[in-house]
Amino acid sequence: MDIKYRENPKLAENEIKVIIEASELDKDVMKLMSDIENLGSKRSILAINTEDRLEMLSYNQIILIEVFTNQIIIQSVDKIYETKGQLKTIYNQLPKSTFIQISKNTIINIDHLDYLEAAFSGNMTAFLTNKVKTNVSRKYLPDLKKLIGL
Repeated sequence: MDIKYRENPKLAENEIKVIIEASELDKDVMKLMSDIENLGSKRSILAINTEDRLEMLSYNQIILIEVFTNQIIIQSVDKIYETKGQLKTIYNQLPKSTFIQISKNTIINIDHLDYLEAAFSGNMTAFLTNKVKTNVSRKYLPDLKKLIGL
């Protein structure tokens, strides 16, 4: 890795511009980009507003997030949480180097992805930690493959 500093007087006083050059956009580059984006925020938890309290769930504990209408189900390593809201609202709070949307209603944590298996009509089935399985839509498959380095 080659790191260089170049002064740019055209930038505002507190503005920083980072350019990453690589031969291809792979998992390492995606992680680097995500790490740079999240530099200022040390947050690694998702606040979940359940029926009777506000739960703090560590990102590395989350296996899968699904939405049915406006009911959000968050499956963690040890518990299932339910809350209300939109999938895109939660997705925007998560680090893109670890979480990826794999269908219209599902987000997975790739650190909990065990393997993928071909399913019907070009879709794939994702097998996750705790024997959780879910379908990967053809529309989202290229992004998943890119994130895992294929």
